[in-house]
Amino acid sequence: MKKTILLLLAVLMLPLAGMAQQKIAVVDTQAIIEALPDVKTADARMQELNKKYSAELQAMKDEYDKKAGAYVKEQPTLTEAISKSRQQELVDMQNRMQQAATAMDEDMQRQQETLMAPIRQKVMDAIKKVGDEKGYAYVCEKGMMLYTGASAIDITADVKGKLGLK
Repeated sequence: MKKTILLLLAVLMLPLAGMAQQKIAVVDTQAIIEALPDVKTADARMQELNKKYSAELQAMKDEYDKKAGAYVKEQPTLTEAISKSRQQELVDMQNRMQQAATAMDEDMQRQQETLMAPIRQKVMDAIKKVGDEKGYAYVCEKGMMLYTGASAIDITADVKGKLGLK
């Protein structure tokens, strides 16, 4: 009976012994991404696009304000039909501004994704290379760990080195 229990315990401990030999590392991908010059270029492009879209929206708002101001001044002298026509024109302008703002926001998100996708892939490729070179079984995101002990291996510097960053 004791031999059976000991044998059973030994069999149950085998997977744990195998796991103990696997190397696990952590990496701070956000720190790496922020250090890449490609990100500064992408940010500059996004700022240019934001500035362009803001100017377009401001021009639309200025035109709306001008027409709304003219309508307020002329409204007492307008016929009911013309007054309703001008009101509808102002409502249509507001709707176009809202639609334009939504379309611009969506385009900004698409542009951001388009610019960041190759950067994220570049970082993932470097993490894979470092993981393969150093023989890590798992590489986890540093910020996602609930606890990281003193013996944890942080490969952020190695990945930055692989990307040519200091």
